[in-house]
Amino acid sequence: MPGLVILTVDGLAFVAGSLVIVFGSYFLARKCLHPGLESDRTHDAAATIAVRIAALHGLILALVYAQALGDYKGIRNNLMEEAVAISDVFNDVGRYGGPVVAPVQKGLANYVVTVVGEEWDMLGHRQGLSPKAWTLWNDVYEHLLDLTPETDRQRFLSNRMRDRAASIARFREIREQTAAGGFEGMFWAPALIGLCLLSIPFYVYRPNRTHLFLLSIFGAYSGVVLFFIFAFSNPFGQPGGLDPIAFQNLLRGDMGSGLPPAAVN
Repeated sequence: MPGLVILTVDGLAFVAGSLVIVFGSYFLARKCLHPGLESDRTHDAAATIAVRIAALHGLILALVYAQALGDYKGIRNNLMEEAVAISDVFNDVGRYGGPVVAPVQKGLANYVVTVVGEEWDMLGHRQGLSPKAWTLWNDVYEHLLDLTPETDRQRFLSNRMRDRAASIARFREIREQTAAGGFEGMFWAPALIGLCLLSIPFYVYRPNRTHLFLLSIFGAYSGVVLFFIFAFSNPFGQPGGLDPIAFQNLLRGDMGSGLPPAAVN
């Protein structure tokens, strides 16, 4: 429920901000520009310019929205694949047996706890990956590299666990790049400038109820689109950030059985 409230408040803030830009640009243009005589065909010129600006503005919004949504879906899939890789190593080391089982399984459990409890917040604030999580992953990987399999079964399991552990590192790098790859500077300036420029050609129309209502629709919908782009721009941050559900599910299973209840919850 608190997340829904934050989402609603942020969305309304974007809509309100867009309306301020739209009406501010419109009334400023009404004050500074003359609508011209009918023979000047000012209305035709304004409509032509508005169509061209709208085409460019819409193209920018569509491309950025598609990119943000694609990154959002991609990182969600990567998170599920990383959780599967962690689970594979955890279960395979149990099949391998021997003294390596306890340190590897405990290291993986502590790694997942660190990702959920520490790293997720760091990614949401674009602070990168947790050094502690890297250390825990490296300890697990070192144990796997030190394995000396004696049977075909152990050789298969050791190679598989090393490959899966290496894939965890790759998923981590993807996660960091996605969180750090914001496009605020390149996108928000042309998006807001385009919204302002699109509002100016409407100055040729008097501010009656119908025209103001139509401008309100334009401003509100623009705010909604900008809000969703903002929400998807960082898959780990508010207001539209992903929850570490795949990792939390691991802790609710066998992986979290040896951990304190506070760490699992």
